[in-house]
Amino acid sequence: MKKYFTRKNIGWAMTGIIALLIGSAITKLIGAEKAVYMFDANNMSDWRVIVGIGELVAVILFIVPKTMRFGALMLSAYFGGAIVYHMTYTGNDPDLQSFFVPAVLLVFIWATTWVRGFNPFGE
Repeated sequence: MKKYFTRKNIGWAMTGIIALLIGSAITKLIGAEKAVYMFDANNMSDWRVIVGIGELVAVILFIVPKTMRFGALMLSAYFGGAIVYHMTYTGNDPDLQSFFVPAVLLVFIWATTWVRGFNPFGE
């Protein structure tokens, strides 16, 4: 009987879930209504495309095994910024005031990085 639940396979499954963030980057790049609304809410509409490109590059770097560590670093910075964005939002939309989703995604990215074999605390 073959083993399907190996650390390598679980890591790739988790990476597949993170790869869904490509959709988020594309919505920023094409100017989807929700993305435009979010960036306009804090007067950041000029940065929407740049943030989308950064997110897309970070996710692609994370997927490629040789650049996974740099991708994890870039995604950590990206989601750190997302958490700060949501914490400083001063409008009336409660969805934009909650930083729960970016925080959970950040922890999931760290867990995926560890499962894929990077351990910052030793071997």
